[in-house]
Amino acid sequence: MDEISRVWEFVKLLLPAALIAMMGSVVKYIREHREEPFSWGEFLSGMAVAAFAGIVVQCVCNGLGVGVWLSAAATAMAGYGGGKTIDLLMDVISKRACK
Repeated sequence: MDEISRVWEFVKLLLPAALIAMMGSVVKYIREHREEPFSWGEFLSGMAVAAFAGIVVQCVCNGLGVGVWLSAAATAMAGYGGGKTIDLLMDVISKRACK
């Protein structure tokens, strides 16, 4: 039961970040596809990528000690940016690792 409790605490910690990032993805989808027919595949894949990007950015913000409001804003923008956010973070981390 102790292991399940730890997993649940981890989920509770990161779920808000995923949801905030997914809202950023919804905004991006609406802005970019309002003239087109709705596509479940594109919408859901964008949501999944946004959730992942949001969780990663939230972890980075937590590690850097960023405040709650700035962290929430960064997480929402990460969701809006989706894959581009992940690519940018990979570039930054790779460059720092090579030094």
